[in-house]
Amino acid sequence: MYKISVSKDLFEDILLKKTSLLTKKSSKYWKKELLEPKIVDDKITYSIKQFEKLLITNGLGDDKPQLVVECKKVDYSSSFDRFEFSLGKVFEQKNTQVEEDYKDTLIEQLLKEKELLEDKMNRDHLTQVYNRKKMQEDLEHFTNQNNSNLLCAIFIDADRFKGINDNFGHEAGDRTLQYLSNKLLKHANYLNGEVYRYGGEEFVILCFLPKDQIIKKVEDLRVDIKSQSVYHRNKDISLTVSIGVAFYDEFKNKDLLVQKADEAVYKAKDKGRDVIVFA
Repeated sequence: MYKISVSKDLFEDILLKKTSLLTKKSSKYWKKELLEPKIVDDKITYSIKQFEKLLITNGLGDDKPQLVVECKKVDYSSSFDRFEFSLGKVFEQKNTQVEEDYKDTLIEQLLKEKELLEDKMNRDHLTQVYNRKKMQEDLEHFTNQNNSNLLCAIFIDADRFKGINDNFGHEAGDRTLQYLSNKLLKHANYLNGEVYRYGGEEFVILCFLPKDQIIKKVEDLRVDIKSQSVYHRNKDISLTVSIGVAFYDEFKNKDLLVQKADEAVYKAKDKGRDVIVFA
């Protein structure tokens, strides 16, 4: 088992799994330690020694902290002229005292990573707004809040989106959806709400505002969406949306809330598109 001494900070980073890469500059010493010469066809070639485990130490004396760490691979980086040890799990530790603040830091880091992973799973990969699964979870939560009487579902459907894909290509269609989602995120702040991709070119905003304020702000949203175009080398893409709005206090059912907003969108389409219909 190969032994490497490292600084206190690096030792703690390895112990707390803040780093999984240990590097050593390609000096004469490390070349001698890590390179194994071989004669192949009367020529000398070199291979890099591999170790299953590394003994990592810090400090001097018998009571110095030590770690036995899995060494997944030893490699050489020509870009940085260094040897790189890819580290895995910690098998053993001796004379290590992780202070409470480091424990707290590790817990905070793990909780943050868990939160980031959950958030990533709840988002649509293209538009980065929340997905339909997250909408269903939030609806369950929102309808049980004390202010559920202010809950409103705004259903937004991009007009003639199939024509955008057919005439400009799917890459342009994706950019159009990203443009739309950015507009929705902007106006969701004014609406005190969250944006969800319901499916395809359909989006939903769940928000909490009095009805009189919703009416004005949804109109602002409709106008803002068509105020700009999405660039395309042949011709800029203009976009309008049909919008359906439903209020929870009129239905008292979370599934019916979204359904009624969706039905209002169909009515908006029948009226010629680029229209808002209230359920």
